[in-house]
Amino acid sequence: DEYLEFDIKRAKLYSESTEYKMLEDEIGYIMVSSFEENTDEQFIEAIDNLLNQNMKSLIIDLRSNGGGYVDTCLNMVNRILPSGSIMYTEDKNGKKEYYNSDDKEKLDIPIVILVDENSASASEIFTGALKDRDAAVVIGTLSFGKGIVQDVLELPDGSGLKITESRYYTPNGICIHEKGIEPDIEVELNIEAYKKDNIDNQLDAAIDYLNNN
Repeated sequence: DEYLEFDIKRAKLYSESTEYKMLEDEIGYIMVSSFEENTDEQFIEAIDNLLNQNMKSLIIDLRSNGGGYVDTCLNMVNRILPSGSIMYTEDKNGKKEYYNSDDKEKLDIPIVILVDENSASASEIFTGALKDRDAAVVIGTLSFGKGIVQDVLELPDGSGLKITESRYYTPNGICIHEKGIEPDIEVELNIEAYKKDNIDNQLDAAIDYLNNN
């Protein structure tokens, strides 16, 4: 029964979609929860900070990352790969559009990418590019399998129509859609151990791989 008045600052909000830390044995760890408008900036900053801490190898955790902005994903891949293919799209008429890295920067250290059944879309573009270019080893389980380009058309009455324009392909010409990306090393998450004791056996497998290869 009161009238309340507030002054509210109107501003653009950015979510923190990356977390990073240095693990033992100079292994960097970056978790990317989604590919938001500024995730590429956060990701590149994380890499630079970890390199300043003498990072010798890197784990990129894309588990449960459902995707997001493709341009953001491409910028992130471009920070890692030397010049060459990142992916291409193909429409129903066979028209292809290619996306390449420019070699202005690259990251020449061992990399492991963690994926699971909820890693989709931009996560699979990222993973497929690094896997096909032999820049990373993929550990986890089969990814979701969403490899289509979609657009929303606004109709005169204010409603919208979402259409599929084309499909994504990895540098080796593999169609992601409804297939997903097979991990190089398959490791199922031990959910009970994770819930009970916070033991992440997939992350442990990534650490073991980097320490022994």
